[in-house]
Amino acid sequence: MSSFTLSQGKGILPCPSCGEMIYSDAEVCRFCSAPIDRETAAHGAELQKRVNDACNEAKWVRNAAGVMWFFLLLRMLFFPLAGWGYIGLFFTIPVWLILWKARYSSLETADPDFKTAKRDWLVALIIWLPALALTLVYFIS
Repeated sequence: MSSFTLSQGKGILPCPSCGEMIYSDAEVCRFCSAPIDRETAAHGAELQKRVNDACNEAKWVRNAAGVMWFFLLLRMLFFPLAGWGYIGLFFTIPVWLILWKARYSSLETADPDFKTAKRDWLVALIIWLPALALTLVYFIS
């Protein structure tokens, strides 16, 4: 057993045999009774953690893109200071999108949630792009 395995906390991973989610410290799969190699389990748990992080961040950036437009609506209707929220998110979202691509685009997994995360990233970009066009039109005119 390597020090890498010992230093990692308990994680989850799909069983290499049946695909059901199991704990990384399991000796055998509780669903199909297949033996679980410790190194494979540690690597699988780390990959699953990165996939979960990618899914969470993609949802956050997608939601932030929607909130950006909400701040703009608030600014136009009721509360002029909400424009600062729009401006903050307008500059934060593209940085977040670039960082997400840099961190997670190289992940190789068949996890269907990761496909959803890639779609959420694209949706966030599509939501943000009209704001770029609107801002360019506003500053050009």
